Amino acid sequence: MSSINYPDRGPAVFAVTIATLSLSSCVVAARLFCRIRIVRSVTWDDYFIISAWVIALALSLSIDLGASNGLGRHDENISPDDWDTLRRCDYAFSVLYNPALMATKTSVLIFYLRLSKNTQKVLRLASWAVLAIVNVAGTVLTLLNIFQCRPIQAAFDPYNGDVFCIPLLTEFICSAPVNVVTDLAILALPLPVLTSMRLPRRQKVILIFTFALGIFVTVVDVVRIYYLEQAITQASTSSNTPSSIFVHSPEFAWNASLSFMWSAVEVNIGIICACIPTLKPLIRRILPAMLVDPNATPTYDKDTSTDGNGSSNNGRPPTSGIFTDDYITPPPQARTGEGRGSEVSAMEFLTTPDMNLTTPDINSNANPLDPLDRTPTALASPTGVYSGTENSVYFGFVNMRRPKSMIRTSVRDSFKYCTVVTILFLLWGFSYGLLNQLNDAVATISGMSAAETIGLSSVYFGGGYLVGPLLVGEWILRHDEHSRSRRKKNGPDQIGGYRATFIIGLCFYGVGTIMFWPSAVLTSYAGFIICNFVVGFALAIIETGANPFLVFCGPMDYAEMRLCLAQGIQAVATVLSGLLAQKVFFVTLYTPGSTDSLALLDVQWTYLAITLLCAALALFFYYMPLPEVTDAEMEHSTRYLPVDPKKRSVGGLQLRTWTLTLAVLAQWTYVAGQESMSIFFRELLTPTALMQFSTGSDSLQTPPGLALSTQNYLLIAHTAFAVSRFLAAYLAYLSPTHPKVPQPRTILSICTGLSIVCGILVAAYRPTNPNLPTIPIILFFFFEGPLWPLIFTLGLRGQGKRTKRAAAYITMGASGPAFWPFVIYAIDRRGGSIQTAFSVVPALLVVTGFFSLFLDLKRDARALVDARVGAEDQSRIQDRANRDVDLDAILAARRRASVAGLPVDDEKAGFFKRFSIALSKGSSVLPGRRSSEQPATEHRETNLGSPG
Repeated sequence: MSSINYPDRGPAVFAVTIATLSLSSCVVAARLFCRIRIVRSVTWDDYFIISAWVIALALSLSIDLGASNGLGRHDENISPDDWDTLRRCDYAFSVLYNPALMATKTSVLIFYLRLSKNTQKVLRLASWAVLAIVNVAGTVLTLLNIFQCRPIQAAFDPYNGDVFCIPLLTEFICSAPVNVVTDLAILALPLPVLTSMRLPRRQKVILIFTFALGIFVTVVDVVRIYYLEQAITQASTSSNTPSSIFVHSPEFAWNASLSFMWSAVEVNIGIICACIPTLKPLIRRILPAMLVDPNATPTYDKDTSTDGNGSSNNGRPPTSGIFTDDYITPPPQARTGEGRGSEVSAMEFLTTPDMNLTTPDINSNANPLDPLDRTPTALASPTGVYSGTENSVYFGFVNMRRPKSMIRTSVRDSFKYCTVVTILFLLWGFSYGLLNQLNDAVATISGMSAAETIGLSSVYFGGGYLVGPLLVGEWILRHDEHSRSRRKKNGPDQIGGYRATFIIGLCFYGVGTIMFWPSAVLTSYAGFIICNFVVGFALAIIETGANPFLVFCGPMDYAEMRLCLAQGIQAVATVLSGLLAQKVFFVTLYTPGSTDSLALLDVQWTYLAITLLCAALALFFYYMPLPEVTDAEMEHSTRYLPVDPKKRSVGGLQLRTWTLTLAVLAQWTYVAGQESMSIFFRELLTPTALMQFSTGSDSLQTPPGLALSTQNYLLIAHTAFAVSRFLAAYLAYLSPTHPKVPQPRTILSICTGLSIVCGILVAAYRPTNPNLPTIPIILFFFFEGPLWPLIFTLGLRGQGKRTKRAAAYITMGASGPAFWPFVIYAIDRRGGSIQTAFSVVPALLVVTGFFSLFLDLKRDARALVDARVGAEDQSRIQDRANRDVDLDAILAARRRASVAGLPVDDEKAGFFKRFSIALSKGSSVLPGRRSSEQPATEHRETNLGSPG
C-alpha cells in the first residue's frame, strides 16, 4: 500500500527524531572529548548524561521503528502484520521516556551541585530538593508505565481476557506538570550565581545564554502537551472499532504520532542543553575570539553594581543575597603545579579567565606548552573572582542603589515600589475570579453535590488562609528578625523580608496552578481540593507581605489610600477573569445540555501562562531591590503617634492588643459573609432552585422573570465591589487635608452599617418581581468592598515591633469561609428558606462592626488611628531621610520639639527665639496631628524621655 494513497505522518516523525538524535549524539561526543581529553576529569554528571543518551537512543529507535510500522497512520491504513511491532514500540517508548528525562535532569542538577560547592548553600539545598523530586516522580511514572496494564502482557500483545489499562495519553498529560515545574526550577536555579560572577561582559553574556538555552526544553514540553491534548480530543471523537484498538484507544497511531515525535525532540534537546555549558574548552580551541577579544583589554562592568538585593559595592565588601547563607571568605592561594589528574571544579572550569595558562611542574614529564594540560590559575566564586594577589570584587548585571527603609520612602519612590507590588494584587484577583468560575464548571462536569461544591471554596479560604500566613508567611517575613540576634558581625543577610515572602509565595502559587492540569484531565474532586488549597495557601503567603508593604511603604497619612487602590485593582482583575471565563473558557460548557469535560482543557493554558508568569515574577523580585523595615524601626515609628499603643485599656490589655484582636475577628466574620454571598448568589436570585443547587450550565441561562442571567448579575455586583474600593481610596486620599471628609474609621463604620442593612433586606425582602432583590444584593457588594483594606490598615496602626506578626494574624482572618457557608447550607437543608438561612450574614457583619465601634467610641483608639503627620512634617522627615539622617535622631528631634510645641527645625534656634515661639503657641500637642484625650497626651509627655 503506497503512502501517497493515504495520510501518513510517519516519515516526518522518522526524520525529526533521527535529526535530533544525531545532533544530541554529536554534542555528547563533544562533551566527552572536552572532559576526557582537555579537562581530563570525568564526574558523575558526565556518567548520567551518557546514560541519558543511551536511553534516548533506544527511545528514538523505538519511535522510528514504530513510524516504519504504522505510527502516524489511521487504523484502517495499518497492515495487520504491523500491529504487533507497533504495540511493542509504543510500550518501549512509554517505559523509556521518563528515565531519559530523569537521567538528563539528574546530570544537570549534579552539575549545579558542583557549581555551587562551598558557595551558595541555598542553591545546593534547592538542587537537592529538585533532584529528589525529579527522581521520585520519574521512578513512580516509570513504574506506572511498566505496569500500565493488568496483566502486563496486555500492554504489548493482544489479550482475550479481562484487561485493565491506564490510558497512556492521559497519564502523559497528567505527568506534564512535574516536567514543567522541574524545567522551570532547573532554568532558574543557577541564574543568581551566574549573574553575580565577575567576568568580562562577553564571556558573561555567553555564559548566561548557554544556561538559558534550557528554556527551549520548556517550550518543546509545552508544544508536546499541546499535541497530547489534541490526541485526547481527537480520540474522544473517534469511533471505537475493537479490531483496531491500539492500547485500548481508537486511532491511537494517528493521534499520538506527533506527541511521540515531540517527546523525542524534548529528550534530545534536553541532552543538548545539558551539554552546552560544558563545551567552553572546545569552543575556545575552535573559536577563541568568541570568548576573548585578542586585540582588546578585557573589560568588566562597573564596580558600582549590586547583587540585585539592593546592596551597593562602592568600596565595601560584597554582600550576600536574600538566598545566600554563606558569606564571602578569602579563598586559598591559586594552585599551581598540579598534575593532569588534578580535580577541576565546575566553577573553575566555567569561569577561569585563561584556559591555556599553565605552570609547569618541574617534577612532571608533561610538556609545559602542551595545550591539553591545564592548571587552574584563579578560583572563581559566585560573588567574584579571586587570585593569589586579588581581593574579592563583587560584580553583577543589575545596577540599582539600595533602597532606604520602607518607612522613609519618598512619595516618588513609594509610587514606584507600590506599583511593582500591585502586580501581585492583579495576579490573585485574576486567580480568584477564575477559580469561582472553574469551581462551578467542575461541579457541573463531575456532578458534585452542593456540599462538595461549597467545599471547594471553603478549602481555599479555610485551609490555605488558615495555615499559610502563620506557617510560612509570618516565618519568612520575620526570618531575618529571628536570626538578627544570633547573626555574626559582617555575616550574611538571612532569608526573610517582604521580597523573600513574595518569591516563596509565587513559587507555591505556580505549583498550585500547574496542578490544575491533571485535575482537569481526570476531573478529580480530590485533585481540585488539593489545587484550591495550594493556591489559597500561596496567595495567603503573598498577601501576608503585600498588604503591609503597601500600608507602610510611603507617607503614613495615605496608607488607607494605597491599600484601597491596590485592592480595587484586584477587584477589577476579578471582574475581567470572570468575563473571560464566560465568553472564552467555558463557552462549550455553558451550551445547554453540554457537560463535556474537554471544556476544562481550554482553561489549562491560562493556568500554564500563570505558572510561567509566576516564575518570571519570582526572578523579577529577586533582582528588584525593594525597601524593607525592621521590627526595631517599626517600634520607633510608634513615637509619632499621639497616644501610646502600649497603654493599658479595657481589661488591662494594651490598646494595640485590643485593636489587633478586634481586627482579626472583624476580618474573619466579614470574609465569611462576603464568600457566603458569592457562594449563594445564584440561589438568592432564584430561591426556588436552591434544592437543585444549580451550577455551571444554568448560570448563563436567564431564569424565568430575570432580565439578565445570574452570571451577568454577579459581574455587575463585582463591578460595584471594585468601584466602592476606588471611591474609598479617593476619600482616604482627601481625608488628611480636608477636615470635612470622613476619616477611614468613619468610612469603615458607614460601610459596615450599610452592609448590615442591605444584608437584612436580602434576608427579609420578598417581592413578587424577581429583579428587585438584585438591588440590595448589588448594594451589599458595593458597601462591603472597602472593608478588607480598611480593617487591615487600621488594625496594623500602632503595632510597632509586632507589625509583621499582626499582618499574618489579620490575613489569617480570611479563613472564615471554612465554616459559615456550611451553616447556611445546613439551615436550608433543615427546612428553612435560603433567605432565612442568609440571615446569618448580617449577624456576622454585626460582629464585624465591633471593631469600628471600638475605634469610634474609645478616644484613645480614635486618636491612634486618626493620627496624621501632615504634609509639611512628612516632607521634613523625608528630606532628612534622603540625607541619610539616622531615624533615631529624627525621632528624638521631633520629640524634643513636640514638648516645646516647636517645629523640628526651630529646635536649632537660640534659647530666646525658642522661648518666644513656645509662648506664642502655648500648646504642647504634637504638630500636625489631632489631639487625643487629655490623659493619653499626658501619658505620652511623661514618657517622652524614656527609651522605647
